[in-house]
Amino acid sequence: MASTLLSLATARGPVSYSRNRNTYVTTARYRSKVFTYAKVTQAADYIAGHGLAFHDKAPPGNFGWQSSLTATQETVSRVLGIVGTSLEPCQPRETIILRDKNKRPCDYRESAMTRRMRLRLAQINEATRATLFTGINPDAMVRIFNGSFTRGGRFYALGGSWQSMSKDLRNQITINGEPVVEIDYKTLHPALIYAQAGAPLPDDCYAIGDWHRPLVKIAFLILVNAKGEREARAAIARHDHIASIAPPGSRRAYAVATKLMAAIKFKHAKIRNAFHSDKGAELMRLDSDLAETVMLAMQMAGIVVLPIHDSFLVQESKAPQLEETMLRVAYQAGYESLQTDWVRIGHNVH
Repeated sequence: MASTLLSLATARGPVSYSRNRNTYVTTARYRSKVFTYAKVTQAADYIAGHGLAFHDKAPPGNFGWQSSLTATQETVSRVLGIVGTSLEPCQPRETIILRDKNKRPCDYRESAMTRRMRLRLAQINEATRATLFTGINPDAMVRIFNGSFTRGGRFYALGGSWQSMSKDLRNQITINGEPVVEIDYKTLHPALIYAQAGAPLPDDCYAIGDWHRPLVKIAFLILVNAKGEREARAAIARHDHIASIAPPGSRRAYAVATKLMAAIKFKHAKIRNAFHSDKGAELMRLDSDLAETVMLAMQMAGIVVLPIHDSFLVQESKAPQLEETMLRVAYQAGYESLQTDWVRIGHNVH
């Protein structure tokens, strides 16, 4: 009950949960003694019944639609009044998660690699919990892999936390009393692909003639992630960014997508084999390893940073040190062309 209330109070919005028993059926590796079907549903009904939250309860048999709870303002105030004295979020049973093709957690054989990743993540989570934040109550992070340990591996905060916040809400976060700065790796996946190909990275991967740059960026990433050319064309033609040229999904949109794909492949001929190759998840494994190294290096310097996949939040006075660390880690990993970009949440720094 306390874990559920704490999750609701710190979520700043609805928290979804399942009333389907099958959702809780999993291997011993992931099975929680706290968040079982009976305990979760009983806690939800009790909390809603006592007016502590608004309950959007999905009807029985409505598969694919989860129930949700949204804490009242009074509940938030009461719970946050005692956080830090006696309550801590319930930690997950397993932090290294492997998902099958249906995105359900599946078991795996332990290895030196998985044990090492688990220990490093425990170290990162412990340092994060010991840091003073305002605007968030950091949840534990897990690493999620897709299909195999060569795909995925990015860090996800349970409950979303700072990763799912709007920029306006992130602007309220402080670390040790300081406002935060966000620093990201520019054109991360193109840089990784070019490094693998042993070719120099273009000055601007997404600048192609008169094409709208945001559309080129989306199309490029779709081309890399798609499993086939037809799938890539359809995804580009149906994307909202194409609306300035043609109605999404229209015949005209498909013609535009075909033309844009050809332009991208011409500009990036040196990495042509990376397109519609389902390579995105492999690149995520590479960028998640970079993120792990950056977080551990900063922690060794006594600084906690919060990852948002290809970027990090850090207290403002430590931003130059984070940037130097990100560039050094990238260089040592063989990605000399990687550059960084500073963004003060809601404001450009430079």
